[in-house]
Amino acid sequence: MTAPRSTPSPSLAQSLHFWARNASNESALLRTSLTVGLFDALPVEGEGTPMTVQQLAGKVGASVRGVRSLTELLVCLGLVHQDEARGLVLARPVAAFLREPSFRERLQEAVGGWGPMGRLEEAVRSGAPVTHEGQRWDVLEHYRRLFLEKVPSPSAEAEDFFDRFARSAARTWVLVTAGRLGLLEQLAAGPRDEAALREATGASERGLRTMLDVLGHLGITRSEGTTSTFTEEARQVLDGKALPYLLRSFSVSAQYWEALERLEETVRHERFILDLKDPEVSQRFYADNSNQITAVFASHFQLSRRAAATLAQVKPLAGARVLDIGTGSGVWGVAFARTEPTAQVTYFDQEVVLQQARRNVEQLKALGQARFWPGNLFTQDFGEAAYDFIILPQVLNVLRPESLPDMFRRVARALKPDGILVIAEYVLNERRDGPLDHLYFGLRRFLTNEGDLLSHSEYAALLTDVGLASSVCLPLPTQELVLAARPGVNLPTQLAPPPRAAA
Repeated sequence: MTAPRSTPSPSLAQSLHFWARNASNESALLRTSLTVGLFDALPVEGEGTPMTVQQLAGKVGASVRGVRSLTELLVCLGLVHQDEARGLVLARPVAAFLREPSFRERLQEAVGGWGPMGRLEEAVRSGAPVTHEGQRWDVLEHYRRLFLEKVPSPSAEAEDFFDRFARSAARTWVLVTAGRLGLLEQLAAGPRDEAALREATGASERGLRTMLDVLGHLGITRSEGTTSTFTEEARQVLDGKALPYLLRSFSVSAQYWEALERLEETVRHERFILDLKDPEVSQRFYADNSNQITAVFASHFQLSRRAAATLAQVKPLAGARVLDIGTGSGVWGVAFARTEPTAQVTYFDQEVVLQQARRNVEQLKALGQARFWPGNLFTQDFGEAAYDFIILPQVLNVLRPESLPDMFRRVARALKPDGILVIAEYVLNERRDGPLDHLYFGLRRFLTNEGDLLSHSEYAALLTDVGLASSVCLPLPTQELVLAARPGVNLPTQLAPPPRAAA
């Protein structure tokens, strides 16, 4: 069984990154795979005929897309094995510990804890049990038992599975709660007495003690008597702007909590708890995130500048007309404007997002080259032969698979004959079993009624259908760059060197 975290043990910085982005996804994946019946339905390695995703979906009574979103991750984690024909079997060590009655009982007990875990802030403030779905839950005791008590497991592999199954999401919510209470910001200012921390955060004595004990277990805090502070490693990791960035990342992840809690409904029936195809839900969600987009994805400016420099090697940017569709923070379009002062960039998105994008473009000194175009990504006519470059910066993953052909048709029509389409996306490998971070991102897209992640060959087939038959896939840090054009248009085959730091 392949561990999702590095060996030797990850640094605190690596762990915080995982807890902010993917830990709750991991727990939801494993819990849902258990409750929907995937682990029981799969043949065990060496004991039966491998099953296709379609066969497995039929056996457990779930949607094919839902089952695929789970099994691709299970294969990547090494819990399920996939043969060359994409037949699936359960890994033998996994089957062994899942057959242990006491371990299975422990997992079932943890299943019910997801919803109450989300009431941690209330429990910390009151110090008492909370009510969830008509039942009283001692959430603080649940966290203490989860992190501070040792329970025997059948094997090291079983304990690793339980850790991911039950504790991964709990780590995320401890840090969400610590952020909401202002606890981490208090500790970042220096050593604090518990009485002062209770006054500043509104926490009860029992609630604060539980939080500090769990944060200490995670390597974030240390206590001497009644005084607590960050560990030295935590202080180094969370210095300066790192703590606000981390808190924003946890805030974004928290918005998926209920959808992840009810993931089984979505996998079985494609009933979307956080349906971003609903215009009201989408507008509210992206309005809440509009100021987060800049902070969480500001690092994409370096990626986009490198992409612009790469394209400038094969096609002059002087006087170029650029369309940045689904611009988000605006950093992809700005990269082209900053690379070439005569380039004209149109930023297309919802009006609520463009309000923040305009501020970013102005801050990055590219407002004079900018046009802002509010509209609907799913229906907008982008014109005919109007643009030298069209950018799709992590946009395709919000489109349902059946919407992609129409999207590519509208984009291809809007490109000039020698124009280049620039797709910045999480591109899967050809086996669709990695990279792991990409697959977790894809799980969130599925549960919000958005799109699938594709491999390069899958993109290439769709692009060929609209006349963009020439394409390359270049790896960027954290994601990939797919470039496409009509036959005969020169495309770069390697990335330009990283640019110097932006002013």
